[in-house]
Amino acid sequence: MKPRARWSTLLLSLALWLAPAQRALAAEEAAPQLALHPCVIVGEKNPEQVRGHQLACATVLVPANVRRVPDEQVTAFLDKEPRKTCAPPAAKKTNECLARLATATQAARAVLITITPGQVTRVSGLVVGAEGEVIDQKSIQLRSRGQSQDELLRTALARLKDQLNLLPAKSVTAAPEPTPPAPPAVASTPPSDAPSVAPAPDAVLTATPPAPRERSPLLGQSWKTPAAYSAAGVGLVALGVAGYLALSGDQAMRQSNLPFANNGYPLVTEVDSVLALRAEASRKRTFAGIGAAAGAVLIGTGTYLWFTDRPRATTPGLSGVSVGPGGVSVSGVLP
Repeated sequence: MKPRARWSTLLLSLALWLAPAQRALAAEEAAPQLALHPCVIVGEKNPEQVRGHQLACATVLVPANVRRVPDEQVTAFLDKEPRKTCAPPAAKKTNECLARLATATQAARAVLITITPGQVTRVSGLVVGAEGEVIDQKSIQLRSRGQSQDELLRTALARLKDQLNLLPAKSVTAAPEPTPPAPPAVASTPPSDAPSVAPAPDAVLTATPPAPRERSPLLGQSWKTPAAYSAAGVGLVALGVAGYLALSGDQAMRQSNLPFANNGYPLVTEVDSVLALRAEASRKRTFAGIGAAAGAVLIGTGTYLWFTDRPRATTPGLSGVSVGPGGVSVSGVLP
């Protein structure tokens, strides 16, 4: 193996082992799901036109920040329904059917869109929650002014998407309990004959810095320590495999040298086996070198990540404030 190819293999291995830690830092919260009932096309007899209208409905209507339930799950649910649909007039209780669809697919809401194409195109939407409540219901009607049917339909669907409440409501965080107000301070007036007490000239107010947030040294301060343990563990395994391959290759080379002992030569029938043993020994030594290099790189990377994730010493700050009759003085070491 060429040196350049060997280094490329090592770098690729290192990137594959460090990728999970980077993905963990970039993980984001999943968007809510929406169950879209197959769009109902009213008055259209051409099957190709029906499929085109349903495709436009599915692609234009659902916003980009909402995850759709896969069509296979919706179809599997409808196959179990007596009417194979939740749309009227086939289904008598549309709201209950859509609620069952949302519950079966673990969606926040279910949506039914009805399209009536023509010179006057009408699209209507019904949004039902998992509990069977009607969340929103709107209808858009557009008259053609020279546009094609597809353009007119997409315009109507885009307007319906802007007006229809498709997004699930955000979870309401419980408000914290109000803190009872502190009792008012009552100023006590000393008696007139009491002697006045003068403040001490060297009164010292010590500012204690807040205690630093501690964390277990095994966990480190960030993702670096877990990644360091993983890299070091894989590196040790790679070194172990490299050692095994080196010993096995050395044993194969010794076996290939047996026919040459005592100034002898191998027989004609033994030449192929001798060549095979030497090729095996060379191959195992090459892989042993690659494994040792990869193990050393991984262990070195893990050591570097571990040391760079150690907690740092606390920086000294304000140590004290002195209040005197003639002024205020600050003593200590500033950071």
